[in-house]
Amino acid sequence: MANKKNLTALMPRNKRKETIVTAIVFAVAVASRLLMFWAAYMTAKHAGMGKGLYEYLSGAGDVPHYVEIASGGYQSSGATANNIVFFPLMPMLMKLFHVIFRDYVIAGIFVSYVSFGVASCYFYKLLKLDYDDEKTAGGMLAMFMGVFGIFYISAHTESLFIMLIAMGLYYMRKNNLPAAGAAGFFAALSRTQGVLLFVPVVYEIVIRAVKEKRFDIKSLFAMLIPMGYLAYLVLNKAVTGEYFKFIEYQAAAPWYNEATWISNSIATSYDVGKNNFALSLIIYWPQIIAFFIAVAAIFAGLKNRVRISYLLFLGAYAGVTYFQSWMLSGGRYITACLPLYIVFAALDNKYIKNIILLTEGLTFMVIAVLWFRGYAIM
Repeated sequence: MANKKNLTALMPRNKRKETIVTAIVFAVAVASRLLMFWAAYMTAKHAGMGKGLYEYLSGAGDVPHYVEIASGGYQSSGATANNIVFFPLMPMLMKLFHVIFRDYVIAGIFVSYVSFGVASCYFYKLLKLDYDDEKTAGGMLAMFMGVFGIFYISAHTESLFIMLIAMGLYYMRKNNLPAAGAAGFFAALSRTQGVLLFVPVVYEIVIRAVKEKRFDIKSLFAMLIPMGYLAYLVLNKAVTGEYFKFIEYQAAAPWYNEATWISNSIATSYDVGKNNFALSLIIYWPQIIAFFIAVAAIFAGLKNRVRISYLLFLGAYAGVTYFQSWMLSGGRYITACLPLYIVFAALDNKYIKNIILLTEGLTFMVIAVLWFRGYAIM
């Protein structure tokens, strides 16, 4: 009885400690983004950057498309009709926070920073379920150093996506299936790969059902994940009259993207990069290397006994990402694949881990500086 009383007395203190640690992780995550952002910007500026900061932030990558959707919605015809290829969650949030900031780009950046902070908190909690403080810190640092991490600090979907994936995986592990399903629903509304959270969640459900020899009715909440993708298809139907209209637009200019075998996708990147040395260094070679890193990570994860559900998600993620005929953002997409950093955390060889972190950090800075200088970082 006395032991139970002592345990109860400690619980509020532990809760306070957890809250403090979470706040510190959030603050460090946001501060790391600000520091890396500023360092890259000042380096680019010193090297003779031709545009102002806001001009870069508002015109980079997919940002203009998200601003068009947030400000004017999806269009059924005209020059912006092909914006239907962009998933709706990010522009919805930009429109929501525009009420506060009165600027869509700033609203999007706010969403990205907050999302990255929350993603870091959930990822920290997820890593702590399996690893000690040292390995957890390593996994967090690897995520912070993500090679294409420049997209975490602009009005793109990367931060929002990894937040929802981290939440989904954490709640999956805690067997909170309603929360995991809800996170997956919104992840599927943020980008194509979000629906793949269904893979690890269903795997964990099946393993648990076999082990416990019973079916938990809450497992049905996993169906929220594909329903998120279905909601996107319904949006296509409502705007264009066709559920899969986005596929037609993706296959046309300026994307020219159709489904193809992974081998064809890799070969195309190699062939195009071979004929354009400058772009090969910032687009084609990085995404070829990123694919093989993802494959190597699966084997490393198996060797280091990383949870199978994480590796299934990693494999499905890499496969779907490279199932494109003309890909330009493979490196960016792989950077946002959280199981990569779980595999990194699981590694025991500190020498290899330090080399990876150093390579990550240096490559991030080079890419970030080039991004600010107007190079085609996609």
